[in-house]
Amino acid sequence: MSPEKAKRPPEAKEKKTAVRGRRSRGRINTGVVCGIGILVLMFAMAYVVPLLRPFTPTEVAGAPFVSPNGANWLGTDDLGRDYFVRLCTAGRTSLSIALASSVLALVAGSLVGFAAGIGNRRLDSLLMGGVDLLLSFPSLLLGLAAVTVFSPSNTTLIVVLAIATLPHFARIVRARCLELRELEFVRSARISGVGSPMIVLKHLLPNTLPLMMIQLANSAAIVILLESALSYLGLGVQPPTPSWGRMISESQIYMTASPWLVLGAGGALLLSSIGWGLIGEGFAVSRRSVV
Repeated sequence: MSPEKAKRPPEAKEKKTAVRGRRSRGRINTGVVCGIGILVLMFAMAYVVPLLRPFTPTEVAGAPFVSPNGANWLGTDDLGRDYFVRLCTAGRTSLSIALASSVLALVAGSLVGFAAGIGNRRLDSLLMGGVDLLLSFPSLLLGLAAVTVFSPSNTTLIVVLAIATLPHFARIVRARCLELRELEFVRSARISGVGSPMIVLKHLLPNTLPLMMIQLANSAAIVILLESALSYLGLGVQPPTPSWGRMISESQIYMTASPWLVLGAGGALLLSSIGWGLIGEGFAVSRRSVV
């Protein structure tokens, strides 16, 4: 070690660390930008394109199995319906279900996590026992069992997928609460007589929100695959409403003659999942670099 480095005071090291932290916060993560760009494109295709095209998802737009052309940008399916319009409309269904179920899981799972994190030991054991029980079932198996018992619908899918991903939010929030509640500012609030709801709103929630947002993006990436898997098996979105999973299921027997029918829906599903995953990973990397 050089004499200059050995003589450097601790204040200089702390100042250098603070400057590095500010630079990290100001730097835009490439993964987040790419993920947001992908999702903006997917949502634009899902909500804007179907309004501009001259066909509806259920309308016969030409002969069956027409190759991509100027009138039908991605050709037609086995019933002569415009495949591009159906692909975009299916994106509206799949993306809406994924986002709604992820937000519902965030709200419900965070409530469970906060209650377990700031409650007494008995409540913590009870709540986390239920969370561990849900985690013991594979998500797809849990979804299959639920939609088999209840009639398949979009509402059923949203609730079932939210229940399947709820435990991840609960465990993350609880772990963060257990870490924060031992810090001085939280203990001071308790000693001052501040109630648990206000402690959660003023102190715990702001410091837990970044982790919740990271998990939201990761859950959306998982949920959109689970929804497509259930729809592929015929237990998800029901016809005539199109979804990417059902479109893959209906088109796989024509894979050799009309490969675009499967590749279009599969590519859209993969791209949207990658978009959510890039956002979650990008936020996680940015948070680690700041810390």
